[in-house]
Amino acid sequence: MKTARIPREPRLACLFASVLVVIFAPHGNAAPPVSAELPEFVRQVDLIHFSHTDYGFTDHPAVCRDMQRRYLDIALDAALATQDLPDDARFRWTAETTVAVEDWWRTAGPARRDQFLHAVRTGQLEVTALPFNNTPFLTRDQWQVMTHWLPEDLWEKLQPQTAVQNDVNGFPRAGAATLLDRGVRYLFSGINSDSGGPPLPRLTAFWWQQPDGRKLFVWMSLTYGDGFFFFETEEWRRGPLPLAADARYRPPRAGDVLRTDEASLRRAHQQCVARLRQFERNGYRHPVLPISMTSMWRYDNDPPFPPLSAFVAAWNQLELQPKLRLTTATEAMRDLERAAGATAPVYAGEWTDWWANGTACAPREVAASRFAKRFLAAAQSPVWGALDVVSRERITELQKDVCLFDEHTWGSGMSVGLPYSLDAQGQFNEKARFTWRPMALAEWLLGQRARTRLVSEGEGLWLANPAPAAFSGWAHLITSCLRDDYRSVTDAATGERRQLVFEPGPLWGRPQQPADLSREDVSATFPDRVPNRFARFWVEHLDAAGVRRFELSKESVEDAPPSSSPPPTVETGDAGWPVSATWPGMSQPLFVNGLGDFVSVKVNGFAPRWVLRDIMETGDSTRRAQLQKEKLELIAATAAVPTTVQDGPHTIRYTQPLEHPRLQWATRQLEIWKREPRARLTFRLNRISSFDPELLCIVSPLPCDGVLPRFSSGGMGFTPFADQMPGACRDYFAIDGWAHYATPDGHWLWVTRDAPLVTLDGPHLKSRITEPPLRSGRVLAIVYDNCWYTNFQGDSPGVMEFQFDLVWRRQLDGDRAAETLADALVTEPVIVINPFLPEDPLLIRHLYQP
Repeated sequence: MKTARIPREPRLACLFASVLVVIFAPHGNAAPPVSAELPEFVRQVDLIHFSHTDYGFTDHPAVCRDMQRRYLDIALDAALATQDLPDDARFRWTAETTVAVEDWWRTAGPARRDQFLHAVRTGQLEVTALPFNNTPFLTRDQWQVMTHWLPEDLWEKLQPQTAVQNDVNGFPRAGAATLLDRGVRYLFSGINSDSGGPPLPRLTAFWWQQPDGRKLFVWMSLTYGDGFFFFETEEWRRGPLPLAADARYRPPRAGDVLRTDEASLRRAHQQCVARLRQFERNGYRHPVLPISMTSMWRYDNDPPFPPLSAFVAAWNQLELQPKLRLTTATEAMRDLERAAGATAPVYAGEWTDWWANGTACAPREVAASRFAKRFLAAAQSPVWGALDVVSRERITELQKDVCLFDEHTWGSGMSVGLPYSLDAQGQFNEKARFTWRPMALAEWLLGQRARTRLVSEGEGLWLANPAPAAFSGWAHLITSCLRDDYRSVTDAATGERRQLVFEPGPLWGRPQQPADLSREDVSATFPDRVPNRFARFWVEHLDAAGVRRFELSKESVEDAPPSSSPPPTVETGDAGWPVSATWPGMSQPLFVNGLGDFVSVKVNGFAPRWVLRDIMETGDSTRRAQLQKEKLELIAATAAVPTTVQDGPHTIRYTQPLEHPRLQWATRQLEIWKREPRARLTFRLNRISSFDPELLCIVSPLPCDGVLPRFSSGGMGFTPFADQMPGACRDYFAIDGWAHYATPDGHWLWVTRDAPLVTLDGPHLKSRITEPPLRSGRVLAIVYDNCWYTNFQGDSPGVMEFQFDLVWRRQLDGDRAAETLADALVTEPVIVINPFLPEDPLLIRHLYQP
């Protein structure tokens, strides 16, 4: 993700699209006073030159990817052209990310590859460890893909030692652990100050200790391009963000910036010394200082600046102090470790990301990405047998796509300012492709693997569970697949019969009466209340990776209510909506009053996103709280009509419409399991279009106040507030999908299928909270957040669905047990229906096999 960086002190303003727009300097440091003094401590400045990689923001993602590949050719040729010069004059380049390296390597010939590897061996080129700057929503499997993006033989030749996370305000601990697994020792971070900022003071070197005791050496650098302003007092770029195709703008040339005549060098030296003295006055004491710099065309996605090596050589020839060294990231990190490693502080905890809230701008695309990840996991289940080479390659391809969706760039720099521009629309269209395409192809692959495994098993309805734990619940059908008037299914192994429960749904045809259309039928074109369009039947304990055969029957049956276990005690409120549910053996209910409540935060005031910025940038917490009280309005949904109840032998289903001024309609449905402490909340809403910033939240209050949950990020658990880096975001948390509360009264597991962002008690919009709230058992899923002013989507209207599962267990041992259960709760069983007729072997061979 990338922002149009807004420092506290804007440097420049210009006209763009007939609108006065502030051009945001990324460093936020005013030009220091001229000083003839030399630095007291710094003897060498290490310059790390790269292109900050955004797959979008400045240009369409496809253009960015093409440019980044071409930049490697520029850097390689610049390195080759200077390889015989004195060391100071040799050009050096760090590939910030590996996507471009893989793209380049795939098309390069043998001779060109040899030149590239030679430049790596001689230290003029370096390839870092990660494919891009990431959001914190990558799963355990995705982190494996991230650290295996390059072909393994190329990785072995390059031996990356440093990972780079620029721009983004956080980095998942799961990523750090995976890097250490791959032999990566260093993390270089050039965080953007906008809308969050670094958790520690800039120019801090520290050891980041992981839960297993291993440590990663981290450099909290200046903003990734700030090295330019060590030598220049004015920003060279114009814009704000001219497209690469716009020939009216260009990258700087030799003589535009970083001039090598003596007068220019001495002015640059004054600038450099003044800044260094400023950092030393603030406590910097190391003899080396690593800083990074990009070109000044747009600051992001910009090419190498080959004259940089001549500037460094001319500086050193004049014997200006401190000495400059144009180097690569790992060489700089090694020098820094030698200088600071022995005394560097040690920090631990999850490094939560302030920028994570931007991902909630596009709930449908996020939901699609999560379906894609679940389909990919299900396609790899052992229930289908060993993975063949073709399936493995397809899974890797689709995993890379969903990883690219979790890359930090979500669209154009003017995605909010000019949301209907072709550039903004085109960039998000390409971003969204990384959800819709892998979702469809992963589901297709799962269907292929299921057919290949079960199509030859004989007649029947086959139910397979690809989840890592047993499944109990409803198996769902579209009734058109039945091809006859079937009314029940029979377990072929036990003879147990189950009723097919039919429900209405959509069908092509002209609606005949208003009753044919529900209030959710947004187009009123086809009826969506046609009887018997869907069917479901109850399945009890289908083992992990288990397969069960059922026979379809036209005979009607009714599932008998079990006599072995008493049902839960459900208490309801005035409108009939449940306020608690308690099963025998529980001393506390599964949930308390307020489950499924819906609240929004409205921002009042002129130019409301700037109002939010004022709140967040207010340093005084008392003043911030006052601004929040004045400018932020919390609005709760109300019940439209009383709750309807469907009481069956296995579950009780409560359905209630809600009303809210920001929604065309909303419906919440709660299904309560009768034989185990479990409930599923499904919330559907139709958001009214608006570009005003707002938060939309769905509430899940659990009887766990005073206890902090465990959240999962990248498959690694952490405890918010107690197990976080100092200064990291605590207003909200990016999670894999679950929250686990361990209490003396048992274990509560809350699982979200679609929403990736949660907060406790809140919402805490721009609050910068540091202490856990009193109502720590009140989980809010942030299902929509469009408060960013750039890069993310400014408006995502229409119908959305969110699903949450609540489970109580007397015992749930640790994060892996929680993860296994959570995965099982959101993984649907796969159904294959075989008729008695044999399948054509040509279809099995050419269509069903992946």
